[in-house]
Amino acid sequence: MNVSSPASPRKVSRLVAALAALTMFGAGCAQQKAPAQLDPKDLEADSLHMAQLYARWDQSVRAQGNSGDTKGRGEMPIDLADDKQYRFLKNRLLASGSTPENSPQLFQRIEKLRKDKQAAIPGKVSRKDMITSTTVSGERENPWCGHMLPLSDVESSDAAKARFQTFGLVTCFNGSDYAFADVTAYATNATRTEFRALGTQYLEDYAGAVLETPKLHLNLKANPEETLVVDSVAIAFNEATGESHLSYAVSESTVVSLGMHTGDPDINTIYSQHPRELIGSHYQDNPIRTCLERGGISGYLDCDYTSGNYDPTTGVFKPFAKPFTGISAVDPEASKPPAGAWVGKMGDYFPAKNGYDATRLYVPMRGEYRVRLPNNCVLDTVESDASIILLQSGGRCTAGKQPGTAVLSGSLPFQGAYPDTYYRTHMRVPYEGLADFGKDCLDHLQNVSLYMRATLKGKCFPIINIAGAAAPTLPYVRSRFHSIQNMDFRNACLAEGTQVVTAEGKPVTVEQVKVGDKLLANGNGLALTVTTVSRGGERKPMVKLVDDQGGEVLVTETHPMVTAKRGVVQASELKAGDALLTRTGTSKLVGVERVAYTGDVFNFALGTPEELAKAGPQARTLYANGFLVGDSHLQSELEKARRLDAREVLSKLNGAWHEDYRREQARKKTAQR
Repeated sequence: MNVSSPASPRKVSRLVAALAALTMFGAGCAQQKAPAQLDPKDLEADSLHMAQLYARWDQSVRAQGNSGDTKGRGEMPIDLADDKQYRFLKNRLLASGSTPENSPQLFQRIEKLRKDKQAAIPGKVSRKDMITSTTVSGERENPWCGHMLPLSDVESSDAAKARFQTFGLVTCFNGSDYAFADVTAYATNATRTEFRALGTQYLEDYAGAVLETPKLHLNLKANPEETLVVDSVAIAFNEATGESHLSYAVSESTVVSLGMHTGDPDINTIYSQHPRELIGSHYQDNPIRTCLERGGISGYLDCDYTSGNYDPTTGVFKPFAKPFTGISAVDPEASKPPAGAWVGKMGDYFPAKNGYDATRLYVPMRGEYRVRLPNNCVLDTVESDASIILLQSGGRCTAGKQPGTAVLSGSLPFQGAYPDTYYRTHMRVPYEGLADFGKDCLDHLQNVSLYMRATLKGKCFPIINIAGAAAPTLPYVRSRFHSIQNMDFRNACLAEGTQVVTAEGKPVTVEQVKVGDKLLANGNGLALTVTTVSRGGERKPMVKLVDDQGGEVLVTETHPMVTAKRGVVQASELKAGDALLTRTGTSKLVGVERVAYTGDVFNFALGTPEELAKAGPQARTLYANGFLVGDSHLQSELEKARRLDAREVLSKLNGAWHEDYRREQARKKTAQR
């Protein structure tokens, strides 16, 4: 963002007053903090400094191209050693109502970071022993925290109005003790000499994983000579690892109307053909499910997408078959019962062009970015990026060969822009390929959201006036944000060779079980029908359980085991001495260890709707080598329950932040009286 000259003191004073009022109106309900009275001159200097700094930083990052380290592109680190950046950050916090008095730990951490920066003391980085065991390499490919600032124009009932929606988001792997994000919007002219405050929102959180500010809705008079500029500050601290995150982000859009309906030539939309929900849509809140290492080899309600082997000579895709070559979408009709076999959709196969690595998270993506470019404008660039947000544990992974690069010029390339056949100024920019999100997000095996952003940048040439002098060219920027909120990646199974028990009491190995079989669910003789069989590989160490009766079973670390005292727990939580329920009663564990495993793993979904209506959903258990364990549905419920742990925040929060949290809670209680 280029700022050619400062605004006048009168304009800045109006900006400050408007921002203060909007802060009280837009965010007062969220945090119940009173904004501080700030010096207009300080705010003017800080804002101009950050705008100029961001423009130079962004230009430098872009100049590096694919050869440079562009992780975190779009979010500029805030350098507290710089007096103006330091003052800017403090003022944004004060504007949200945070002060050294009501948030002592927050300001102490900022002061310490500033002193360390000034003394050139490097900050702590993630060490291998601080990273969760699910990270394969021990080091993250993505930064600890991700900061996003989505901006989209939305349809307007009045073509003369331009409507926008934006918000600030910060998410950190395994969460943070404290997180803060804000978003502020203003309109500016082409020379960036006039500013008009539009609104602000902010939010802070303790012991959370994903923080998203309330939406900031903007309704402006359309004016192609104006630019909407939104910026955001993100802050996060983790006391256990010593990590900190402070960043600044900017998004822009020309103030033009999207139009009154989707057929309007001024449309600005990302059409996503893949990924999308293909099966199980009649289930409430059914996710788009991708099975990368494992999936249902039988059954209908399983994976929308799966990895497998494609033979180009025969055109046949074999799901879950190694060596993996890519990912295919399911053919819903061909996969319906009574056939009950997962069948890939012809034409919806996405190859891994540089070799398939089963330890990485791939998402098949196909679609088109449609955007209008006015007649008097020329196209400079079209760029895009995509991010996976881990909803429960926190963290962000970005697609591309290098995280943070424009995904549609990385592993998911644009196929070239071309004009629409009907609206010649309407650009169509298709994209197709496998987006590579790396290892950090696949390891978490949980529900995620996919965020996509596309931006068109160009120059517009005004008509020559009567005097023959042409006005300066005007920038033209259109941004679009598209999200797919409900996706997941499934996992957790039993080792090949594990014996389960049929309804008749006959032991069979897991690889012999097929859809329609009935398995013994408990010691009361209840049997449930197998509705889905999952099969795949496991690259993590398995959990080997040995009891005092000589029993032994090998399961994945998240597989549900039924204990005598604690109920259903994940295998990774067990220790020697725990008592498990078995087919013969109760046994005590004498050995719990992690072992490497290279074979196949299996799992089952049990119970028809009629069976579960009588027995209840908690009846979804079976015997594995004599141990009572849960099926894939019970495992999903267990994972969900763990993530929604209702412990008090203070029990999860580092003690250094207790006072800040208590004071925040006291303010909220006072405000509610």
